[in-house]
Amino acid sequence: MKTDVTVVGPGNWGRSLLAALRHAGIPVREVVSRTRRSGIVRLGEAQLNAQILWLCVPDGAIADVAAAIVQRRRDLHGQLVVHSSGALTVAALESARKAGAAVASVHPVMSFPTRRIVPLQDVLFGVEALPEARRKLDALIRKIGGRPFAIQSAKKGLYHAAGTLASPLLVSELSAAMDTARMAGLSAGEARRWVGVLAQATVRNVFEQGSAKSFSGPFARGDVATISLHLKALAKHPMLTEIYQSLARYAVETLPVERKSELGSLFEMTR
Repeated sequence: MKTDVTVVGPGNWGRSLLAALRHAGIPVREVVSRTRRSGIVRLGEAQLNAQILWLCVPDGAIADVAAAIVQRRRDLHGQLVVHSSGALTVAALESARKAGAAVASVHPVMSFPTRRIVPLQDVLFGVEALPEARRKLDALIRKIGGRPFAIQSAKKGLYHAAGTLASPLLVSELSAAMDTARMAGLSAGEARRWVGVLAQATVRNVFEQGSAKSFSGPFARGDVATISLHLKALAKHPMLTEIYQSLARYAVETLPVERKSELGSLFEMTR
C-alpha cells in the first residue's frame, strides 16, 4: 500500500498494531511516545507527516494528544487522524478536523491486557468514518488481516457497553461464580475448574446453537423452590445477590423461562 502510518502511543494496543503494520509491509513513518526510547521519538520532536496518524492512547488523553499534534504541525490537510477508542466518537478529534485532517475511529474488537503482541488476523474492527476515509481504512485493516465493519457515532455508547458486557464484565461474573463456589467449600483450584467446565461449555453452546437452545437449569424449568433456595443462601452476600438478581430478571424477560409470572413476582419481592 502507498499509505504510511505514524503510531502515537506504543502501549499494549499500539505494540500489536505496530507488529501487524510491519508484518504487512505497511511503512511506519514514526513511533511517537511521551518519552524518548530506542526507535521512538517524543511528541514535541516528531515530524507527524505520515498520511495516517494513529492515536493508540487512553481515551482520556485522545483530545489532548490531538490538540498537541495540531500545535506541533498546524496544517493537517491531506492527513487522516485516527483514534482507537470503542467509547468515544470522532468528536474527540475535533481539533485535528479543524486543522484540516480527515478524522476516524477504528476500534479493534479484542482484548490487549499486557504488552504481549496479539495477532490481528481475523480480528473485527469497528470503523467510524466518512466514506472516503472509511475506504482507505477498510483497505488497510484488510491488509493487516482484520475484518472491518461500520459503526455509527450516535450508537457508540451502546456499542462499547456491549463490548464491556462481553469481556470485562464477563470476567466479573465468572469471578463472582468462582467466589460463590469457594463459599460453598470448594478450594480455589476446584472452584476455577468447576466454573471453567460449565462456563466453557455454555459459551461454546451459545455461539454454536444460540442463546435459547443453550439455556438450561432451574430458570428454564421454572423451579421456583430451587431459585428461592439460591436467594436464601446468597442473602448474607448483598453484592452477589444483586448480580444474581440482575441476571435472573434479564433471563426471565428475554429467555425461554417456565413460570415467568411466578419468577417475576419472586424477584419483585426481593428487590
